[in-house]
Amino acid sequence: MPYCTECRGEYEPGVDRCPDCDLPLVETLSPENADIDPDASLVEIYSAPGDTEALVIKGLLESEGIMCSLSSDVPHSVLPVEIDGLGAVRISVANDEAERAAELISSHREQEESE
Repeated sequence: MPYCTECRGEYEPGVDRCPDCDLPLVETLSPENADIDPDASLVEIYSAPGDTEALVIKGLLESEGIMCSLSSDVPHSVLPVEIDGLGAVRISVANDEAERAAELISSHREQEESE
């Protein structure tokens, strides 16, 4: 999958430029943070229905020292909501952080539901 180096969006094969940033796409991205092991395999741990929830989850994980990557199949300036999974934002973390990250997200969601 090609990626944008600016917004870090993930696009379908065959797309050459980021429609949001108007930059050429690359095959791989460097880690957003030097603390991430570039050889670590990432696993998807959560799919948020949109940018807002994804950014809240990202902030939660990073406040606990867990670096994460956000990706989506469509640019959110075109489709800012999820419709049948299209527009969802996938949250991925290093494999060795996946269990802890999933627990944090679960705890966060339970707390939100009880409020």
